[in-house]
Amino acid sequence: MRYLVLNDPNGGMAYLTTESQGSSHGVPVLEIRAGDVDGTFGPEDLIYDESGPVMRAASLVELWASSPERSDDEIEAARRFLRQWPDGPQVA
Repeated sequence: MRYLVLNDPNGGMAYLTTESQGSSHGVPVLEIRAGDVDGTFGPEDLIYDESGPVMRAASLVELWASSPERSDDEIEAARRFLRQWPDGPQVA
C-alpha cells in the first residue's frame, strides 16, 4: 500500500506506505523524500527541515485524511497510522 500524501513544487514527495522497511504488521509509516527532509516517520515524530521542526507526522496525515477526496481505504490507512499514537490526533 502506498498513498501519495504530499507532492511539493520542488519535487519532494510524502507517502503513507507499508512498503517501507519501517513498516511492520501492515501498519503504515510516513515516508518523505525531499531536498530538505528525507526519512521514515511515525505519528509522534517531528519533521524537521533546515530551519528546524516543522510539524509532527501525525498532523500532516490528519490534514491529508480530512480531505473529502480521500477514499475509504486511504482513510483507513490514516487511522492505522494515527492509532500508533493514541494521545495524538485521530481521524473519525
